[in-house]
Amino acid sequence: MERTGQVAVLVHLALACATMLAYAVVHPPLPDRAARYGTILAFLGGWAYWATSPLLRLARALRLSPSVVTSIGLGLNVVAGVLTGLGAFGWAFVGLLWGSAADMLDGELARTTGTSSRAGAFLDSNLDRVSEIALLAGVGFVLHPERMGVACAVAALAASLMVSYARARGEGLGVACPAFGLERTHRMVVFIFAMLLATFLSGEAAVDLLTYTCGLVALGAGLTALGRMFIIHQMLRRAGGTSRDWHGTPPGTLP
Repeated sequence: MERTGQVAVLVHLALACATMLAYAVVHPPLPDRAARYGTILAFLGGWAYWATSPLLRLARALRLSPSVVTSIGLGLNVVAGVLTGLGAFGWAFVGLLWGSAADMLDGELARTTGTSSRAGAFLDSNLDRVSEIALLAGVGFVLHPERMGVACAVAALAASLMVSYARARGEGLGVACPAFGLERTHRMVVFIFAMLLATFLSGEAAVDLLTYTCGLVALGAGLTALGRMFIIHQMLRRAGGTSRDWHGTPPGTLP
């Protein structure tokens, strides 16, 4: 599986280079969702949207719903987590790559077909969390029994979930936190590149790389979560008002 995984990665790298060259020549307009990221991620995002546009047209022709595409992305990401746990980093890279493509396509499909809904957004957000749990569970499994590696994987998972929870909790209280820091898109890009490199490393070197990667994600996501908590707390303090989230009664008052 190791050799076939390396071949699969090399094939995907060749396709990526060819399509990136074509993208640079064609130079289509940058999608709004990609434009909000930094220069490198904006380029990668624009290329990814452009390169996967035939799949979007195919999904529309087959009349697939965004929820179906979301479920396909979840399946690919879960498989990638299992493959990671088995040490098949090349095939895990392929799974993460196509799982991330499906994560992009479901939103584009919903927008272009006019089927965006709160129910779909809720499902997508929750399945994204499941995907991260599956991936980092696989990373933790392959790093076992290295205690430092497992600890870094757990810390990366906890910090990643806190980033999402802080934002969701703030939005639930009517506050939209500005996007910054190590968001899910950045974290997935980091792990995709880590799997790419791990494919061609020895077992011990791959374990070290994934340990450092998890440590980096834990630090970046942890700082992002703390930043969001601080900003949202300050925004709520300035907004004032009471909350009815405490068993239906504002804090500090009698039932």
